[in-house]
Amino acid sequence: MKYQGKVGFIWFTGVVEDRNDPLFQNRVRVRIHGAHTWDKQKIATPDLPWCQVLMPVTASSVSGIGTSHHGLVEGSSVMGFYRDSEEMQDPVIMGSFTGVMTDTYRVDERIDDEGNRSFTEVKRTTEEGFNDPRLDSKGSYAGTPDGPNPKHINRGYGLTLGLDKSPRKSGESKGVVYPKEEYLKSPSVNHLAKGIMSSPMKEDIDSAYPNIDPYPGEAPRADSFSPVYPFNHVHETEAGHLLELDDTPKFERIHIMHNTGTRVEMNKDGDYNNVVRGDKYTVVLGDDTITVSGDVKITVDGDCTITSKGNSTINATKAVKVIAQAEATITAIKDVVVKAVKKVKIQ
Repeated sequence: MKYQGKVGFIWFTGVVEDRNDPLFQNRVRVRIHGAHTWDKQKIATPDLPWCQVLMPVTASSVSGIGTSHHGLVEGSSVMGFYRDSEEMQDPVIMGSFTGVMTDTYRVDERIDDEGNRSFTEVKRTTEEGFNDPRLDSKGSYAGTPDGPNPKHINRGYGLTLGLDKSPRKSGESKGVVYPKEEYLKSPSVNHLAKGIMSSPMKEDIDSAYPNIDPYPGEAPRADSFSPVYPFNHVHETEAGHLLELDDTPKFERIHIMHNTGTRVEMNKDGDYNNVVRGDKYTVVLGDDTITVSGDVKITVDGDCTITSKGNSTINATKAVKVIAQAEATITAIKDVVVKAVKKVKIQ
């Protein structure tokens, strides 16, 4: 008997060229080495097979529980197998490869009549397979093999995801073609995980408030972190959202950052540093208790309003000072009571 899993295991490697699955089934289109040519006049990206992606056990892959989808992008190098074995019509992606990518994606070999061999490096281009095929917009695919109604095949559909609709970092007008230029000739592991291109929290705070020390004392300092590979576990999205779980000995920290620069960092000493680039809103539907063992400093550049719908009490075991550089007004709808165990001075 032959059935799935009993026949031979046939595997392959390839490059992801499309992840915009119209059926939301977590599939990707992959150009498979050995099975597909780089020539899009023969096999364009929309003609490649959809491949299912084998998710890890941390994703339930049912009813939206756990990790929602894979992290593959156009240009990812992957490995997979054919679930239907020798029929090779049902490909499944098992994982992705990292490595050092260059601006060359293949090398052509030529042999002349005398048997001399020569090699030509071919640069990456969206016009050829085994590369990220995305163009500026959906309309840019018209007239290309990846567009609708191409000349070489009877197909009424084409690629629709352009760079203008792809994720991009804050301040950018469109997405980027992978691999990124700053990662060419460099290991594809995130730069932060390799300990480079890090941005100390103190530099971020100093740039926003050059004349204020909102975190006096030890925190935050430029020497509060020093990530070392392979201990800094980094997750960065295409839009630039960032999560760092740094296990570097003596520099353990957690860093979460939005692509606008709003960020939270817990450094090696347990200090908690927070920078908000926009407005901040906090709503507590129950009680809120704040206990501070040291000093508290609050600086507000604009107006400050405190509203309490109940009683308000300020208790101080030492002196209380209220200083106004301009007028000071105290208004009470009912009585005003001033009590002092000793003297009261009004000037």
